[in-house]
Amino acid sequence: MVQMRKWRPLLKLDADSPHASYRKIAEGLVTAIVEGRLPPGTLLPGTREMAQLLNVNRKTVILAYEEALTKGWLISEPRRGTFVNAQLTSQQLPGRAPQSFAPSILAQPVVPYFTHNAQVTALQHRHDALFFDNGTSDHRLLPQSVLHRYYRNALRTSFASNTVRYGSEGTGYHLRCALAEMLRSNRGLAVNADNICLTQGTQMSLYLSASLLIKPGDVVLVERLSYPPAWEIFRQLGAQLVTVDMDEEGCRTDQIDRLCQQHKVRMIYVTPHHQFPTTVSLHAARRQHLLTLAALHDFCIIEEDYDHEFHFNGRPYLPLASDRSQRHVIYIGSLSKALGSTFRCSYVVAPAQVIEALQRNAALMLGDADAVAQKMLADLINEGELKKHLRRVSKEYRVRRETLQTCLHESLGERIQIREPEGGLALWVRFEDGIDVDRMVKTALGHGLVVRSGRQFSPMGQPENALRLGFASLNQAEIREATLRLAQAANAL
Repeated sequence: MVQMRKWRPLLKLDADSPHASYRKIAEGLVTAIVEGRLPPGTLLPGTREMAQLLNVNRKTVILAYEEALTKGWLISEPRRGTFVNAQLTSQQLPGRAPQSFAPSILAQPVVPYFTHNAQVTALQHRHDALFFDNGTSDHRLLPQSVLHRYYRNALRTSFASNTVRYGSEGTGYHLRCALAEMLRSNRGLAVNADNICLTQGTQMSLYLSASLLIKPGDVVLVERLSYPPAWEIFRQLGAQLVTVDMDEEGCRTDQIDRLCQQHKVRMIYVTPHHQFPTTVSLHAARRQHLLTLAALHDFCIIEEDYDHEFHFNGRPYLPLASDRSQRHVIYIGSLSKALGSTFRCSYVVAPAQVIEALQRNAALMLGDADAVAQKMLADLINEGELKKHLRRVSKEYRVRRETLQTCLHESLGERIQIREPEGGLALWVRFEDGIDVDRMVKTALGHGLVVRSGRQFSPMGQPENALRLGFASLNQAEIREATLRLAQAANAL
């Protein structure tokens, strides 16, 4: 048994204070047990004796013992006394450092796209820092008064009708109906609410869709430059990635044909409207060729149409999924580019049996969604407010694109090549071979500018002497300043 004179220091009670609450005594007992200073099976002094040793009221010790007994740290045996529970195992032996998380975990390798160095992290907290992002919209252009009104109405209606109580079953259906009407009118998709699964972001849509299709070892085709979260999802699901080259007309479908003869291709992931990151649109003949190959070789096409609304030259291309004869396309869209990333509303369009499977899997991850937000979004679509907002901001984004192009040509001249995209919210800028883009990106951090290296968009990690420069989230003054900082970084090489 522990020597009686050591109980106060053993329980780590303040030697200068004659008073100790029962909670402090109970916590001291637990700590001593956990740290191995009171081994399992140790007999404790009786309550009267412990009260004298600690110079406290006996009732305080009784309460402390009862607390530890209730939680299983101590056990009381009639006519024998109170003991440290013999069934306990010390979690930490004396003199040892705390152990790390015990169960083994499946750690995935870190992809550069998802990591930030200390300089980037520091810049995120600087008010004067500027970011060339991947092409996000500008929250400052949102019609705040309209959104406030619609959200307030949705909140009032939802509580009055008690639809919040039943999760998102009703509001989710109304939003799917609104999206189906929008897709029929604007994108030529012959769909209804049963063909739409709601998600909370494009990456969730990609994960849910790919997990229905991919088994470990399956061959998945991606374009030579592509969206990093997508191909990382495919890799984590066990896919073997094979890349397809691109040119001025988009994805090289002739290569797809040859690859299908070499491999049993399960799926291809494409962004044909405004290819990510290069912004090139897939030409009509290749669109038809891709659909023909999917039918011939029986592979699935995951088509992500992330910024369909922003097309500045002529009418937007209709999605691959709009082809009435196709049976191999899963279509992914989002409202996040239209309304900003705060509104986490994306969707998957597919045959009804596929949607049923997606919704079952989504229910495991999400549960009920935000019924009020769904009601608001459905009303914004049905009453034409979303269309009015898109028409208004598209004019501003076109001006910002022209401003960025002009500033780049003035600052960098013949050292760059810009292929003017037909739409989208970013430019793909290729630099001459004498400029090391990876070094330039690092140098730009010193000038308060964050931009991603083109290498980060390569599934195979190959160097790419180009940058994707999103212009929509910057106003014209910010675009001029960001371009100046980029030129300064290029001139410093």
